[in-house]
Amino acid sequence: MPIQINGSAGTITGVSTGGLPDGIVDADMLASGVGGKILTSGVTGSWSGSTASTSYVDSTSFNVTPSATSSKILILAVMNHVQDSRTAWAAQVLRDSTQIYEKSQWKFASTNRNFGILSFIILDEPNTTSQITYKFQVKRTTPGGTGSDGFNYGGNYVYFEVAG
Repeated sequence: MPIQINGSAGTITGVSTGGLPDGIVDADMLASGVGGKILTSGVTGSWSGSTASTSYVDSTSFNVTPSATSSKILILAVMNHVQDSRTAWAAQVLRDSTQIYEKSQWKFASTNRNFGILSFIILDEPNTTSQITYKFQVKRTTPGGTGSDGFNYGGNYVYFEVAG
């Protein structure tokens, strides 16, 4: 099909994909609301600690105030850990006092240490413009109720407010 330009209608037909020169399509030509925009972000650094507690203990937290009720909060985090023998553990993430994520990590009975990484990819929809506190918590769990060793942990995280 040949390329046809209709000046009175303002249209071009017969152009295949990749047939337009660079820079001809701008933001005004794109459909409104296509894709989510990053509104705010926070590189919140790192955290570390250790515990032998079988109840959740705070490891780190951060605050976010969404700019719209339709905003989503994307949290990307990693927890590095060292478990001593026979220790299992769990991690959770709270939005204020509501649990939005939980993951358990198991360690088989052994006299060796276990090194591991737990990745968090959380897309939360808090539906508010009030300040939110996100909190990471950890605890020691042990299958069958045996073992008393603890674990050390550390990690990094970042968050993004994404337009809804």
